[in-house]
Amino acid sequence: MAQSSTVLFAFASLFPLASFAQTPATSSLEDTLQLNEVVVRGYATNRRLLETPASIGLLTRRDLNQRFGTPTLVPALNTLPGVRADERSPGSYRLAIRGSAIRSPFGVRNVKTYWNEIPLTDAGGNTPLNALDVRSLGRVEVIKGPSGSLYGAGTGGTLLFSGLSVPAGQTRVELSALGGSYGLYGNGVSVQTGRNNSAISLNYNHLQSDGYRENSAVVRDNLSLTASFTVSPKRTISVLGLYSDLHYQTPGGLTAAQFQANPRAARPATPTLPGSVQQQAGIYQKIGFLGVSQEYRWNDRIQNTTVIYGSTTDFANPFISNYERRTDQGLGGRTVTQFRLPDGPLPATFTVGAEYLRNFTVDRNFGNRGGVADTIQTDEELIARQSTLFAQAELELPARFRLTAGISRNDSRYGFTRFPIRSAGSLPATLLNRQFQPVWLPRVALLRTFGPNISAFASISTGYSTPSSQEVRPSAGGFNATLNPERGTSYEIGLRGSALNSRFRFDLAAYELQLTETIVRRSDAAGAEYFVNAGRTSQQGIEGQLSYDFILPSNSSTPSFVSLLRLWHSLTLTNYRFRDYQQGTADLSNNRIPGVAPVTLVTGLDLETKPGLYAHVTYQFLNPFFLNDANTLSASPTRLLQATLGVRRSLGNAWTVDVYASGDNLLNQVYSLGYDLNAFGNRFYNAAPARNGLGGVRVSVKW
Repeated sequence: MAQSSTVLFAFASLFPLASFAQTPATSSLEDTLQLNEVVVRGYATNRRLLETPASIGLLTRRDLNQRFGTPTLVPALNTLPGVRADERSPGSYRLAIRGSAIRSPFGVRNVKTYWNEIPLTDAGGNTPLNALDVRSLGRVEVIKGPSGSLYGAGTGGTLLFSGLSVPAGQTRVELSALGGSYGLYGNGVSVQTGRNNSAISLNYNHLQSDGYRENSAVVRDNLSLTASFTVSPKRTISVLGLYSDLHYQTPGGLTAAQFQANPRAARPATPTLPGSVQQQAGIYQKIGFLGVSQEYRWNDRIQNTTVIYGSTTDFANPFISNYERRTDQGLGGRTVTQFRLPDGPLPATFTVGAEYLRNFTVDRNFGNRGGVADTIQTDEELIARQSTLFAQAELELPARFRLTAGISRNDSRYGFTRFPIRSAGSLPATLLNRQFQPVWLPRVALLRTFGPNISAFASISTGYSTPSSQEVRPSAGGFNATLNPERGTSYEIGLRGSALNSRFRFDLAAYELQLTETIVRRSDAAGAEYFVNAGRTSQQGIEGQLSYDFILPSNSSTPSFVSLLRLWHSLTLTNYRFRDYQQGTADLSNNRIPGVAPVTLVTGLDLETKPGLYAHVTYQFLNPFFLNDANTLSASPTRLLQATLGVRRSLGNAWTVDVYASGDNLLNQVYSLGYDLNAFGNRFYNAAPARNGLGGVRVSVKW
């Protein structure tokens, strides 16, 4: 009853605000830009999306912080075609870009991430996406497909993050609070200040929830600092600081019978293994990150950006069968230099650079006695290194053609040491090294514009993904020296543009990724995972993003109650199959890769009015997909309806108030948001919350 009252109060609060508000609050400019105006940073082009020969998805602050009420990246990422994010339990993220999350039982792997050129992905190939809070983000670009020619090893894609925009010559403070179903509560404070030679943004956000299932509570605190200082006309220094303190419980996967009997239950005990509640299964994760970058402009044609960073992670995971304690220190850097030659017979831009990442990890496994670590089982150290050299050229050719050609050299290696854990009869420390053969990853793309509003492109790119540190060192300990890197080639064509006075916009792409030595996950009876290579896979897909503006955002000066009315669709069609895949005596060639829906359709309606009222409705449909390599079991179709209603008003020239209410899973479907693929004992299911809601308020002042 208290949960419902919170939501009803937020809805009731929307309308009195309109009576005393003086002027409507306007949306940020980047949320209303048309396709032929949007500038993206992907592949270091800094060009309009229309002129970029790659599939790039863009999420603005409206997508990240307004369309959905729950402050998480998951629903926003899922609005992009070819992108699928899971949250099996609150705080446990998993992300797949044009591919299966089959090699990610938890965490984000095979995806590179950057925050303003500062690498967030460590040398072991892992990205702590759950260390970020969506409320401190202003923009996300998602490069889909292999991007190794500029961003190093990986066959999935690349994420480019940006923080909240800082108003020039102003200081802005925002306070926020939210509350909702299943004990959800959050608050935050954001401060941005801009001066002639500096821009500073400081954000603190808290979130907690009791969780829908047993043993699924989460508590998360995030602090982020971004600052930029113009120390001379040619030099700008920027700083990124992040700290995340996260604890979430892990309820564990259920069988189909357990899922149907009680989807809210945690994994029960068996005659041989205790259950999740008894073992207090969960994750304790503290991450600190500090990066510094310098942008130096020799002149209007040559500039360099160089970054260095350091990170530290304190990680603990009481699990069903053991208790893992891990500490990790990372460091690295990246330098990128651009040369622009605009006046030659073929105007060109050349980009050269290098990236180096290193991580040192101490990892110990203990027995787990009711959530308390006891007897040590393994004592290991792992050193991961990655280095990348890259170069890219962009040429403007006659007849409105643009050619992009790039290549990189990637070198990855691991050093693993296992120490004895008992004094009597123990073997000496064992040192193992795994150095993967350095590889060259080329990419070629050709784009042509057809007038000011339409472009088409074709590209061939190569990808290379070494096993991550969590794959060469599985959860039960040890070192897998036989696991090979994935290697793939992607062929892609795309068409994007706008028509009908920019009311109708479209972005279409078709691709095929041929992957060899595909890494897939296995699990033992205790649920501990390990990984094997699965031969060759063929991954074909068609992606489409369509939208139509019944009211153009640019017509805000016209006398109309509605300032934005947009209908949009995001469609993904896939045909992902194993090739030459033998599992024991079974030939699984031509089977579908599990975890990838053949059809995914996301449809939305966005409404904004000049008095400040706004509404967003989103519907997701996923076709059934297989849950194991043998294709013997499949998921049920997913039909998810979400909606947000709010009002945002300016009170005079300084204050802005935003009150909103949001509902999730409004059709009250029993479904699993994240599946444990190829799970031992068919424990595939992790139930998502039933119908739930929340209400929130944001109050800001500027001077």
